[in-house]
Amino acid sequence: MSVHLRVLIVDDEPSARDFLRKRLAAHPDIEVVAEAISVATALVFCRSLHPDVIFLDIKMPQAEGTELLAMLPADPRPEIVFVTAHDDRAVEAYELQALDYLLKPFSAKRMAATVNKLQRHFAGRAVAQAAGLNSRASTTLGTLWVQAEKEMLQVELAEIALIESEDSYSRLTLINGKAYMLRQTLSRWEETLPASDFFRIDRFRIINLRQVQHFERVSRDKAFIQLLGVKAPKELRRQSTLRLVQRLKDRVIN
Repeated sequence: MSVHLRVLIVDDEPSARDFLRKRLAAHPDIEVVAEAISVATALVFCRSLHPDVIFLDIKMPQAEGTELLAMLPADPRPEIVFVTAHDDRAVEAYELQALDYLLKPFSAKRMAATVNKLQRHFAGRAVAQAAGLNSRASTTLGTLWVQAEKEMLQVELAEIALIESEDSYSRLTLINGKAYMLRQTLSRWEETLPASDFFRIDRFRIINLRQVQHFERVSRDKAFIQLLGVKAPKELRRQSTLRLVQRLKDRVIN
């Protein structure tokens, strides 16, 4: 399913805008509707043209590209692809729910991967809207049946926030805050869940990467992660922090 997408380019450097436009020109389903050199100009175009996607530079004079996100309309909210020469902003991009993260200079092959990701996302959104669904995740993740203490539960994978090991049991926490004790080991969960969305951060916990609300590194050896539906932030030690940082970078760059 091919979707026609209207794109806004936001970058203060003319050469960078030209390069991006040429890369996008190879994809007939992408239409560049405007180019902006600042956050202020981009906001005007967003309100008047309602682009589907914004290819957004991060480092710009007057205001960083990330500041635009708080100003965007909620509905319809354009998807964001960050385009930057700085690879140290990948985790921030993930927290801001950017759909992709392009490092300058990027190849035609890398651009094709981004366009394919956009096409899959908007095609899934169209299917979800047709089915009367709101969750972006529900069209790409499935369901599974698990044995709770007194019943079988059908669980939407997209609604899982956290799984924690407790001996031969596991505690399953959903994004609505409900928790269940299940007779299933963490290793079994790891075999069952899609690795693209679920990550085992240490011996005792698996998280849903889609439900990361906030990630804060407070020192070299400690960080905290907040998941949707989980009341208190979870503490991570150094090795878990390093592994998660790399996983988040891989998720937005690849």
